[in-house]
Amino acid sequence: MYSAENYLWGWIAYSSGALCLLFCLWLAVRKISYSFVRHIIYLLATVVLFTPVNAYRDDPHLAPAFFVSLYEGVLARGDDMGFQRGLAPILAIAFFSLVFYLIGRLVLGRFKKKPAQEDQPES
Repeated sequence: MYSAENYLWGWIAYSSGALCLLFCLWLAVRKISYSFVRHIIYLLATVVLFTPVNAYRDDPHLAPAFFVSLYEGVLARGDDMGFQRGLAPILAIAFFSLVFYLIGRLVLGRFKKKPAQEDQPES
């Protein structure tokens, strides 16, 4: 088993790589004209990459849920849950993230100042 320091350095290396991937995603989708579509793509990619789950059932250290799900899905044994152990937290966090994003977007849209209309003399 690894120590807590090993997991910390693993998360630092993983986070650096994931941030590079998110930067590449930003470069790929920055030209999409609808901002809410871009934001949802960023949000879902961030959720998939950064959702943690226990690395092993008896170990309190965390690992990326995407890789735990992939690992357990490929090596599924009769007593394991397979893809579901990592996928369930990803889907739950993605759902709540989208709900909070949409609520926040609606609230901010209500309070956003509308452009002032200039008084134009009638001709």
